[in-house]
Amino acid sequence: MNNVISLTQDPVLSGTLPADSAGDGVLIMDACPATALGIKQILVESCGITDAIHYVQSLAGISSRVASAPPALLIMDICGEKERMLDGLRLLAHLNEVCPTMKIIVCTDFNDDRILEMLISSKANGILLKHEPSLALAQCVSKCLAGERQWLSPKVQRLYVKTTPKNTALTARELDVLAHLFSGLSVSRVAQALHRDIRTVSTHKRNAMMKLGFHNDSELFSRGTWMAQIGPATGL
Repeated sequence: MNNVISLTQDPVLSGTLPADSAGDGVLIMDACPATALGIKQILVESCGITDAIHYVQSLAGISSRVASAPPALLIMDICGEKERMLDGLRLLAHLNEVCPTMKIIVCTDFNDDRILEMLISSKANGILLKHEPSLALAQCVSKCLAGERQWLSPKVQRLYVKTTPKNTALTARELDVLAHLFSGLSVSRVAQALHRDIRTVSTHKRNAMMKLGFHNDSELFSRGTWMAQIGPATGL
């Protein structure tokens, strides 16, 4: 497997994320500048947002921005160009731990029901798919800022009801272990990289596999490849 992540420059944990503090402004993360501009226009014209709106193109950009100035609202794709969806889930889990008051909306093209299930269990405040009507994003922002626990777009709801929901809420630590395993490391190497006891890493691995319905390593790496999907090139 390709080692997409540099362990010394982890795109998820490239900076020290702050303890939770009241943020302000909006941060948009999308690999495509045109898509980000469209989101910004909706925020200004349809949602009446006048706070500062910043833009980054990668998960690493989110980490850096949040470390210096946490926004009140983050609108993000689950991964950027050549970044893995699994790393976006990791970042979501860590942000939920350290910035629980920050509102997070995921706007993505990934519509696999397994990915949607993991996004829904990630505690993201809003989830919608790209290319839905602009009204969906405006309504999502309005509901999330008004305090709704989790808002799902009509299209996400239709896709989600076709699945058999399971308790797949993976912890940040479990996602960390999976990310390193999918980068090609053994359990012992993961333990070294994360500075954890090998027994702790093995426990995280076992718990993650149980939640995902995998019974052995063969199933994890043959049926779990969807977790390591990489964001497509934007062409821009």
